[in-house]
Amino acid sequence: MHTVLKNKIVSMLLFALTSSETRFVKKGSDLLLDVDTKGIQQGDDFTWKCNSIFVVKFYYGNEPSVFGQYQGRASFFKQNYSVVIRNVQHEDSGNYKARAAGDEEERIVADYTVIHPIMKSITSFLFPDPVSPVNLTINSLDAHYCNFTATCKVVDSEVSGIYQCYNQTCRALNKPDVKDSLLTVYVQEGSVVCNHSNNVSWTNDAQPFVSLCKNKPGGRHFLSF
Repeated sequence: MHTVLKNKIVSMLLFALTSSETRFVKKGSDLLLDVDTKGIQQGDDFTWKCNSIFVVKFYYGNEPSVFGQYQGRASFFKQNYSVVIRNVQHEDSGNYKARAAGDEEERIVADYTVIHPIMKSITSFLFPDPVSPVNLTINSLDAHYCNFTATCKVVDSEVSGIYQCYNQTCRALNKPDVKDSLLTVYVQEGSVVCNHSNNVSWTNDAQPFVSLCKNKPGGRHFLSF
């Protein structure tokens, strides 16, 4: 994996653990970052940073200074300490913090995580939402051949999987459209189980299953629930 992309992914991992407000910004659009001015006192020195890079410095009694790649693109408003960054690019993604410092210790007065839609896709993959609950129904039963079909439906959606089960082996008859998760049906320890899972959570629904499938005269088998 390219080093820059790896660094971005690591950064997103760190950002996800913070309490900052998340902003998703398309390439080429403008980004407005506000500040709660109640946390700023008269005479405070003020800065905006992206990660460890200065965007703006505004020292009391002086004019604001814009730095580096933000020159010509960032506008700082002294009356409310907000900043606008124009023509946002991939490299503008990151953690933006506004800090005020006076006689007391430095204070963080604004905290944003700015993510480009490409990085949003990566973080969605790394940090998916918990899966939705599921309902299991047994649709048909052929007691002669221990054969049944089961439907595993995701609650509050139209997504469902249909499974054909013979004895204690089940196979999918369709491909459920579950994004970044897995929907399965299986027989385990006296139950038919519908399981919905991803890499952060899982949930299931089960129905009791007692197999009476035994070889009978004439090759007939029996199944009960």
